[in-house]
Amino acid sequence: MASVISALAVVFLHVNGCFWQFSSTGRYWITANMIECVFYFAVPVFFMISGAMLIDFNKKYSLREYFTKRINKTLIPYIVWSFLGLAFQIWYLQSVLPSNVNITYILNGLLNGNLVNVYWFFIPLFCAYLTIPLFALIPTEKRKDIFTYIVVLGFIINVAVPFLNNVFNIGLSYSISLGVVSNLLFYTLVGYLLHNYEISKQKRYFLYLFAVIGLIMHFAGTYYASMAAGEISYLYKGYANLPAVLYSVGIFTFIKYDLNKIMGNLKVNNLVNFLRNYTFGIYLIHWYVLRIIVKVFSLNTKSIIYRISAPFLIFGVCVLIIHLLRKIPLMKKILP
Repeated sequence: MASVISALAVVFLHVNGCFWQFSSTGRYWITANMIECVFYFAVPVFFMISGAMLIDFNKKYSLREYFTKRINKTLIPYIVWSFLGLAFQIWYLQSVLPSNVNITYILNGLLNGNLVNVYWFFIPLFCAYLTIPLFALIPTEKRKDIFTYIVVLGFIINVAVPFLNNVFNIGLSYSISLGVVSNLLFYTLVGYLLHNYEISKQKRYFLYLFAVIGLIMHFAGTYYASMAAGEISYLYKGYANLPAVLYSVGIFTFIKYDLNKIMGNLKVNNLVNFLRNYTFGIYLIHWYVLRIIVKVFSLNTKSIIYRISAPFLIFGVCVLIIHLLRKIPLMKKILP
């Protein structure tokens, strides 16, 4: 269920792109800020899923098979859809000039994940894939203690101290970072711990409380700091920032322990089991569907009706397109 919710959240974030068009007077930006904050968990949860599912890979297959699967399921689709996205921007959107495209442009785009700007997350994802075999070498019986130690230390050094230093303008010249769990890598170990070790109800409720606090900090902090600056403030934003960490960890925990109970309906479970086979494909193609729909129908992308309803439409259209394209043998390799 986490992968389905995460994929839908990604679509919500990109449909809500008007968030990045800051306005201190436009009413749309308040709701855009709320939608942005509510669905901000999408990428962190995706990385937590990766950690939860992949760190135990050596119990199922060899290191060579691990990398073969990662290459076939993510690297090849990333490269192919990046080139398709470049062509799409040149000839359909006409947002890229052919004269600007050369080998350097392409290589930079692939290495930085910005031939298609929404593919940026592939680069930290590939870094996570390269790091996971190192985590997998730690004996299973020692992982809980070692991973907990790394996560707690990473939270203090990489998340809490920089946040407090920046928000309260303490003025520390702070450059310390625990590289092994820097940025989104932090979430891979958190996902493994949350997935594999039971959390008591009391601890879960604390995580939910912190998640609410994180959401409020992200929304209110971004609103007031941006209004004061006259532009979008990044003080409370960032996936490795305290508000996002508190909120995302709480969301992942809630999905695992309590959402299944709330949505414990057979039809819902069957739908989720069906949709989770399409989630990675949705990450790959939803941007194309979004851009085509907006251009063809000349939609007002600041409309709240559009921003709330379009994600479900785009999600459904993507599932249909993927289902049809997978009937073509070659397409199965680029839409795994």
